[in-house]
Amino acid sequence: KMNKKISIIIVNYNTKDFLYNCLKSIQENITVDYEVIVVDNCSSDESVSKCGEIFSDGRFILINAGSNLGFAKANNIGAERAKGGIFHFLNPDTTLDKSMNEDYRKVVLNNDLLYVNPLINRDGSYENDKMPLPLIKDLFFWNFNRKKSRYWYKGASVIISKDNFNLIGKWCEDYFLYAEDLDLFYMAWKKGVRIAMLNSVIYHFGGGSSSTKWSDLEREVMVQRSNRLFYRKHFSNTHFLLVKLYFLLHNLLKRPSVVPQYLKAWKLSGK
Repeated sequence: KMNKKISIIIVNYNTKDFLYNCLKSIQENITVDYEVIVVDNCSSDESVSKCGEIFSDGRFILINAGSNLGFAKANNIGAERAKGGIFHFLNPDTTLDKSMNEDYRKVVLNNDLLYVNPLINRDGSYENDKMPLPLIKDLFFWNFNRKKSRYWYKGASVIISKDNFNLIGKWCEDYFLYAEDLDLFYMAWKKGVRIAMLNSVIYHFGGGSSSTKWSDLEREVMVQRSNRLFYRKHFSNTHFLLVKLYFLLHNLLKRPSVVPQYLKAWKLSGK
């Protein structure tokens, strides 16, 4: 019989106010049986001290990673400590409301899927659209027969049973940041774990820890470097180049202004 507790796992790195608001929203709105595990990647701001009073609530557990282990590895450490049968991997720059309780109950009753949430940005715009897996076959179907294309979502809120999490091989620790969510969804497709969108909206404030640390170009280089790793792991260099050319053409047609930076980052990411 599956443990019905929800383990909410949050990786934090210097997101003080975001983290506080996120934990407070859980404490005030979530009524199902839950625990929250915060893995702190050696933050240098007052993230931990600001949330001190929340950590005195026994349902909130703090793990100090000791150094900045990156997103995937820190999530896996949180998952190892988790006691629940359902894991909710949640970014610290989010807040939950009461409607999440209904979704948690739904997930407990139907726990064989991987779930994501609609994300709403601070300006009220909707963020979490389906994206095709960046593979030749799926990009082809995305353009000509969308129902047949496999897809993925941003990893800001991912809910999965402990059993399925172990089945798909956890978060891949080869990635420090970026593309680990792409890898997770790709592995879910490979292992036959279906993906579904829940109803409750999660408010997402975006780029909590990366926006303060890197310029746009530096971030784009990181993204491209992680993407290279994804193809090296699962596919060939030729596949990687063909997909890159596809996106280059796509950007030239749809968003020409981003092309110079895209090319510069592509070049730098190969170094």
